[in-house]
Amino acid sequence: MSRFVLRAIDPATASIDSEASFHASDVGELCGLAGIDPSEYRANGVYDLDATAVRNVTERYGIAFDPHSMDATLAPWHPIDDLPYQVHTNRELALMLAGKKPLAAFSERYPCGEDEGSIIPEGVFNSHVESGRIIRREHISAPNDKSSNAKEQRFGTRRVLYALPGEEWRIEAYLLLWKTAETAGWGEGFERLEGSLLGYEDWQNDAYIEWQKKRNRAAENAGRPNRSQR
Repeated sequence: MSRFVLRAIDPATASIDSEASFHASDVGELCGLAGIDPSEYRANGVYDLDATAVRNVTERYGIAFDPHSMDATLAPWHPIDDLPYQVHTNRELALMLAGKKPLAAFSERYPCGEDEGSIIPEGVFNSHVESGRIIRREHISAPNDKSSNAKEQRFGTRRVLYALPGEEWRIEAYLLLWKTAETAGWGEGFERLEGSLLGYEDWQNDAYIEWQKKRNRAAENAGRPNRSQR
């Protein structure tokens, strides 16, 4: 039995507006209902659904979910979805416009490959940057030749950061955090500071760090790396 999540995405903010989770015992059947080619299904994929697919899935699994006029997506459930609060990932702009998030940070490999597009949702932020409602800063870091990761040695990192007016200091603090971490290595202190800069409360940082520790232990036992996006 696998768990999945349907989400309604507000196209104006590229943010999750509502969601509903459900279980499915047959992934192939779910793919058929959702119009997904089973051969292209990936356990970490996010799939756009049209109105027919949404109706098929909600009726088959008895889900109370209506995206109304918003875009709808289907994704496998991730353990981070069970934290006792909602993470800001894919909710950044909506939270900032509501005054609930002082800083949003996005990053991607630099330079991107010729067949890769940017994964940073700059388009939905542009009008708010132009109006002065949100402050934007772009920063490109050089490849990290001290990293043990071969990709980090070959590619730099492009970061696009957005802050509410009066919170611009968080941008410089965030960039300094990552510059220091490249030399000192990532740790719990950096994790907590990052969360605070992004607008998480202390109790949310506590919950996330405890959750991350459990994930790290499980990953170490399985011999695989682990890093979840906040």
